Amino acid sequence: MSPRYDIPKAAPEPLLGVQQFLNSVDLENEVDWLPGWLEERGLGAELERAEALRTALRELAIANSGGPSATAAVEVVNRAASRLAPRVDGASRVSIVSHGDALDDVVAAAFGAMLDGSWARLKACRNCHWSFYDYSPNRSAAWCSMQLCGNRAKTRAYRRRKR
Repeated sequence: MSPRYDIPKAAPEPLLGVQQFLNSVDLENEVDWLPGWLEERGLGAELERAEALRTALRELAIANSGGPSATAAVEVVNRAASRLAPRVDGASRVSIVSHGDALDDVVAAAFGAMLDGSWARLKACRNCHWSFYDYSPNRSAAWCSMQLCGNRAKTRAYRRRKR
């Protein structure tokens, strides 16, 4: 079974593909859908490469959420990006083109989002590390869901204060 993406904080295309890749693991319940994700795309032998890329991109999303900087993650993503090519799409537009597999497409979408500024809105929940897209006007969302993780965090803080 794979995760659902019909949630209100789903990223717009093509960043949705990156979000789905990041959310191919449920860290809270220890469920990993990455092997199935790879099999669907004919990349069953690329598990190690995919896990390293997913971890690195997740660390970058955590950094977007105010977490620690992801220096080691940047190196992994830069290595993965060596398989991509920039392309000029007009007088002042640049896009990133993938000539490889589905993992390269994920990296190309992430780089494209970094170029157009939408990457900063892809964050990882402070509580469960589930990836979500921040639609708030001031880019201050901290949780994947206010009803789940936000409520848990606020309840914990309330109980701590009452002790």
